[in-house]
Amino acid sequence: MTRRVAGSGSIDPALVQAAIDESRESGRDLAHVPLDRVARRAGLSRATLFRRIGGRKALEQAVRRAGVDPGRKDSVRERALVAALDLIETRGLEALTLEEVARRAGCALTSVHTQLGGRDGLLSAVFERYSPIAGVERILADRPERFEDQVRAVYAVFFDVAVRRGAVGGALFAHAAGRPDGPIADFVRDTIVPRVLASIGGWLKEEARKGNCRELPQDLVVPLLLGPFALHMLSRSMIERAGRELPDRVTVLDTMTEAFCRGVMPARQ
Repeated sequence: MTRRVAGSGSIDPALVQAAIDESRESGRDLAHVPLDRVARRAGLSRATLFRRIGGRKALEQAVRRAGVDPGRKDSVRERALVAALDLIETRGLEALTLEEVARRAGCALTSVHTQLGGRDGLLSAVFERYSPIAGVERILADRPERFEDQVRAVYAVFFDVAVRRGAVGGALFAHAAGRPDGPIADFVRDTIVPRVLASIGGWLKEEARKGNCRELPQDLVVPLLLGPFALHMLSRSMIERAGRELPDRVTVLDTMTEAFCRGVMPARQ
């Protein structure tokens, strides 16, 4: 049973409790939880919630009086990125507009423009923050000596990000595939693909020169590395719904690593 809060001032204690519960369940400070989520938990529209609490600041003060630290509100950029991620996860990439991000982040539209430089800037920042590519680049900059360990480390980054934040990369590529002539497809083609080819393709080309794998065209070797893994991650939800047991992290990483390394093993002389 949920413990009711006391000392919440003039705000309905049930609304204060809904805010606390949503904060705890999402693993975020209340300062970073969109009011839409608090409203849904309380069974209200956002507008109705806002009228009843008198604004986010009043709600945070009531939560603080109830003995819970609501956390500190971050910069416009940070709040916008959190709001953008929440929007993608709950409503999909189609709903990602600067206006909606600004509304959810509780800041002015002009501030979002200034901090992120328009929708393409927002997409770039979201991709940088929540996609695995930055983590992969760090791994490859100081990579293990054995090629198999390098491959496994790359898969580990992709796996961990996909489990935590799979909606961002999946949404970008699914949207681009469905609308190849749209602005999202342009962003994927002009920004994401060249970066992936440069980092992962460049790594594999360098390892091929060392004799650790065969040298294959980037347009083939990168899909060979990521294609089977991406298909497995996309199918995990279907496996769960079918009532079957998901392979654990170690099994996935070991299997994918072995399969890829076998596929690109240098030809025997």
